[in-house]
Amino acid sequence: MILVPDRVAELRDPRPAAPVRLWRPAMLAALAVWSTSLAVHLLVGALAWLTYRGRGPAPDLWSIALGWNGWDAMHYVTIAESGYHLGPGYPAFFPLYPMLIHVVNPVLPGDGVVSALVLANAAAFGALAVLYRLAELELGAEVARRAAWYLAVFPTGFFLFIGYNESLFLLLIVGSLYAARRGNWWLAGMLGALSSATRLFGLLLIAPLAIEYLRQIGWRPSRARPDVLALTLVPLGVVGYSIYCLVDLGSPLQFSIAQDQWGRQYTFPGMAWVTSVQQIAGHGLLDKTALGAMLDAGTVLVAVVLLILCVRGPFRLRRDQLYLVVQGGVTLIMLMSTEVAGRSMQSAARYAMEAVAMFLVLARMGANPVVDRAVLVIGASLHAVLLVVFMSGSFLVA
Repeated sequence: MILVPDRVAELRDPRPAAPVRLWRPAMLAALAVWSTSLAVHLLVGALAWLTYRGRGPAPDLWSIALGWNGWDAMHYVTIAESGYHLGPGYPAFFPLYPMLIHVVNPVLPGDGVVSALVLANAAAFGALAVLYRLAELELGAEVARRAAWYLAVFPTGFFLFIGYNESLFLLLIVGSLYAARRGNWWLAGMLGALSSATRLFGLLLIAPLAIEYLRQIGWRPSRARPDVLALTLVPLGVVGYSIYCLVDLGSPLQFSIAQDQWGRQYTFPGMAWVTSVQQIAGHGLLDKTALGAMLDAGTVLVAVVLLILCVRGPFRLRRDQLYLVVQGGVTLIMLMSTEVAGRSMQSAARYAMEAVAMFLVLARMGANPVVDRAVLVIGASLHAVLLVVFMSGSFLVA
């Protein structure tokens, strides 16, 4: 596969040449995707509000916003407003997102719910722009445009726009990958540190960053430069949170101990997916546990197939793009190694969005108009249905 000459130059030169020229298309594309998504979410949210609350006056924006902030979203807001001393399960939620809610809450109208939504949507806009820029750098503008839209219509993509930390985490990991690809290692490390302060899985960035660093020095460790130390920044988010847990909560591993309250545990890679299939077989097809397991197991299976297509077949990525495959691979391996009491791989349907490579290979496949329309129509339809289910309060999607 042959690179376009100007893209070869851009990959080899880490200096930020003409940033306005580079980022303007990304910002415009992100604005189009974000604004369309927001409008659709408001419409679907209004319909869901009326459906589950009976007939009556049309819901206002505040009512819809409250419907978006169920489950984990309220935990983040509660931590932002009252701290971690509320119960043994709260330290499982990493601190960067509630800290940001706490910081911006005094300057925004309303309470922490408003701040959570504003932050999530700002981060969603940023994540779309950075994903576009990464995809454009690697595969061109058309692929980048499709990748941004495919992320937005992902069946559980609405989590990027509600009061969860999904969009913040995705912004940080994609930003770190992009900075590393451009050779800006200290920035990549700092963004990695912030990602591990947002979620424990931020630690997984060490693997793709290390692969890309080795590639850039010709796979010869003897050529390592002082900026290799930037990789050691990635765990600092977890280290900082551990220190806080020790000082204020009594144990440096309190965030891990708190997972026991949610029944979360880790198993041999792949076994969680097998357990999920067994849960489907052990319940009726209309049982909520079976439906949730089908959603999680099915989403991960599709993600695995797309990741395989990143290395095999006509749409495979180049060898120099191995870091993207590694990032997607370690993400999916961890998802297939995580069990939660009552439902294996719970929430995997939204965590799978973090496997960035699958959006790039799917966007390459989307050059075929039939594939493009199928992805958009099927993805948007499932997206709308699952948003309604989430707003109903069902634990099927959480």
